[in-house]
Amino acid sequence: MHINGISSLSDDAGPGSMEIADTNAAVRVSRPDSETRGIPMKSTLSSVDARAFIRAISCAATPVTIVTTLAQQQRWGQTVSAVSRVSDEPAVLGVCINRRSPINAAIQHSADFNVSLLGPDHHGVADVFAGRRHGGRDPFTFDDAQWSPGRNGLPVYTAGVASFECALVSVTDVGSHHLYLGAVRHVVHTDAEPLLHLRGSYRTLSAHHMEGQHA
Repeated sequence: MHINGISSLSDDAGPGSMEIADTNAAVRVSRPDSETRGIPMKSTLSSVDARAFIRAISCAATPVTIVTTLAQQQRWGQTVSAVSRVSDEPAVLGVCINRRSPINAAIQHSADFNVSLLGPDHHGVADVFAGRRHGGRDPFTFDDAQWSPGRNGLPVYTAGVASFECALVSVTDVGSHHLYLGAVRHVVHTDAEPLLHLRGSYRTLSAHHMEGQHA
């Protein structure tokens, strides 16, 4: 397997979508305490320096995705690399988002979210939803030509490698992040290769050569 770098990316670098004016709104979902109770780090993990942990975990290649939702008729999006398969039967995805991101309130209000898996040519839109201005586009802005509503009405990146439409199952506070479990209700996939995040850079699996655009 050959992995090529494209450009740099900081996971969850942006605070969340800027399309909703009230980014401090605290919206809750009714769910059992056992699903929302934060995990006490001191009793479950030995003490590890955060910078050392981030440096070590960056050695693991992860897919670059954009998590989207719709709350009060406003679209929200956040670039996220902490997405993983949790269960095949039933199909469940796990998504981790920094607790400081305002998209958290929107997901909990909507109780649904979509995950669009990006491809090698999509580092520009990844930058936009990571909170960076790219190609004249302001951070966290949706280009209607690139997005369409999924079956659940939430935004899906039309040129993506795959998309997953999820119903929120649970939210767990885990240290610096919220862990969302989503029951997958609908999927679309292609044979295209994904965009990856490795050691702070965008990467691809095959020998694509692209001019680096630093984030």
